[in-house]
Amino acid sequence: MRERPGPSFSAEVITSTVWDAIKGIPGVADLYRNPLQTLGERVHMERHGPVRLGEDDAGPVLEVHLVVDPGAGIPAVCEAVARAGATYLERTTGTPITHVEVHVDDVAAVDDE
Repeated sequence: MRERPGPSFSAEVITSTVWDAIKGIPGVADLYRNPLQTLGERVHMERHGPVRLGEDDAGPVLEVHLVVDPGAGIPAVCEAVARAGATYLERTTGTPITHVEVHVDDVAAVDDE
């Protein structure tokens, strides 16, 4: 990844910022964390979290891993997440996002209430 001038942000700040932007989107249940990520968070090991900010030749790339609600329209959820995450992250950090990748890694369990 190329060095950009300006402040750097921890993975936790990026994740928190993006989660704030997307948690109210209908169909978003949670960010996806696999069991090894959860263990890594507990013992403070370096890990690849559910939200990543990288860079390619075109510029900053935002990657988001999601759990969606059952029955959610996945393309619409992904489009809304990409738009909201990139806009909010750019506004709060000053980093313009050139590309967003949204991955649906799981579907939430159905509540039988």
